[in-house]
Amino acid sequence: MKNLIYLLILLTRIIDLPAQNGYPVIAIPTELLPNANIIIRANELSFNVLNKGSAIETEHLVMTLMNEKAAKYSEPVFYYDNFTEIVDIDASVYDASGKLVRSLKKKDIEDAKPLNYYVNDIRMKILHLPGRSYPYTIEYTVVQKHKGLMFYPVFEPQGSSFFAIENASFEVLMPTGLELRQKEINIPTGSKIGQHKWTLKNIKAFKPEPYVAENALGLPKVITAPTQFSFGGIDGDMSTWESYGLYLDKLNKSQADIPRELQQKLRKIIEGCTDDYCRIERVYEYLQSNTRYYYIGFGIGGWQPTSASLVDKNKFGDCKGLSNYTVAMLNSIGIPARYSIIRAGEDEQYSQYPDFPNPRFNHAIACVPMPRDTIWLECTNQTQSCGFMGTFTDNRPALVVTPTGGQLWETPRYDETKNTITRQTSIQIKTDGSASLESQTIYSGIAQNIPAELDGVNEELQRKYLYNTLSVKDFEIKSLTFTRKKERLPSVNQIMSLTLPNYGTANGKRLFLPMNLLAGKLDLPIFDGERKSSFQPDSRGYTELDSMTLEIPNGYELESQFEPINLGSPYGSFENKLQVLEGKLLVTRKLVLNSKVQPKEQFLDFVNFLKAVVKADNAKLVLVKKVGP
Repeated sequence: MKNLIYLLILLTRIIDLPAQNGYPVIAIPTELLPNANIIIRANELSFNVLNKGSAIETEHLVMTLMNEKAAKYSEPVFYYDNFTEIVDIDASVYDASGKLVRSLKKKDIEDAKPLNYYVNDIRMKILHLPGRSYPYTIEYTVVQKHKGLMFYPVFEPQGSSFFAIENASFEVLMPTGLELRQKEINIPTGSKIGQHKWTLKNIKAFKPEPYVAENALGLPKVITAPTQFSFGGIDGDMSTWESYGLYLDKLNKSQADIPRELQQKLRKIIEGCTDDYCRIERVYEYLQSNTRYYYIGFGIGGWQPTSASLVDKNKFGDCKGLSNYTVAMLNSIGIPARYSIIRAGEDEQYSQYPDFPNPRFNHAIACVPMPRDTIWLECTNQTQSCGFMGTFTDNRPALVVTPTGGQLWETPRYDETKNTITRQTSIQIKTDGSASLESQTIYSGIAQNIPAELDGVNEELQRKYLYNTLSVKDFEIKSLTFTRKKERLPSVNQIMSLTLPNYGTANGKRLFLPMNLLAGKLDLPIFDGERKSSFQPDSRGYTELDSMTLEIPNGYELESQFEPINLGSPYGSFENKLQVLEGKLLVTRKLVLNSKVQPKEQFLDFVNFLKAVVKADNAKLVLVKKVGP
């Protein structure tokens, strides 16, 4: 479909159609068409700061939706709350020729409450614009008034690699006496045309390269932030992390009270503990057993935690309330703990900028500084191990709030030494190639995230998971268990028993057996000889260690000698060995991939490393029937 649209556009250029009104598709520069699901014809964003607590934001956007992959952008959504008022909305739809199809009417605007929020004042306006056959164009202008101003805009007109930009501009207007801070990321040279104004033109869409790090896509972005601001009736300073932390501390100061009855209960809970980690773990377990997550965000409550006493009374809270509650409980038993905010999300490791103080956080956690360590607590998860972060909040800066200001600390990093999969497997093989298998796998660190979710779910879901993840084509599950171990570095023990009717292939006097049965399969990228960006072998790094014992049928032996493989590289390592024992073969395999970002010039070498691993994994062991008595 995409190629057909591209061809039609080129043909219309050749026959030179007469000029149309609106935004005809034939006017799009040809070089912007490849890889583009959306083409931004115009994006004009203006942010007029009136004073430290209010601003008018105006956005005019024209985007051409090129194909069905752009469908989710066909109904723009605008959020508002007690701090943001939508003053005006206007929108239109144009067909491929640029002809106006429809202008926005009142009945086209739906006012609704987001389903993923709970108790709050957040609402949204959804523009239900009539769809057309692709390509077609949407134009809108929205004016918003901000009453309470902590967030300044982030200008990122190329929302993904599949957006192309024809024209885009961003301007911030500042009053005398207020300072704007700004950070440019991947902005082309010459794009800044004024003190606080940027223009972008003719930026192409592209298909992301395999193994590219999340922060290496090269999408242009301008982040702006205030120095002096006023939000929720409280003045603040964001010129440094320290000063911004002082503002957050003001919000939290009156929210740390807990009932005397709870303090007495906590003292009983920690009886018998001989170290602080034991005390922290028991308080954390109390939190998990006695509260649940529920979002609360009225007014400044979107940033100010619910008081600890109210969380204790209601037995629920959001990330802010539960983290503040945890901090208050720990402080009450003499363990200094700190409320902290963080940019959470599996792919958000690089979305906060330590050199640029800003409020772009979306989650709260608790931090417990220790003499030799720091313990971080995810307070919204009722099953998480004490002190373990996981992919939602690992390896990124968090702003720790203290009475003397904010401090930016890094959360734990889980690398290939901690994210491990250790598997021991025994396979009994019959002469027809069928087999029975017994296997135990221990998943640790990030590797245990999915298996941990399977501990406690029904047997049907566990089996469905196994059928979807194993590379074995034909098998029957005889038994399957998951046992979770909660520690600072948590693990899951998976034990299974399988029947494999077609494990090997019998051909005459030979049996052909797979060298690698249960280990994960690698994604082998296509390399065309041109690499534009750096690459990352794995987003976090992992180690996979397999030990597989094959009990071979009587009268069979290994046909030829197996040469061991031992590969070292800047990206990790790979070992594959075979030992011949009495009536058995012992296959050991170890793969290590790290998360070090590597220069693009090394990508071919990395591909060759992966090819060598895949070739070894796809190899067959050949057993042959012995000749003679």
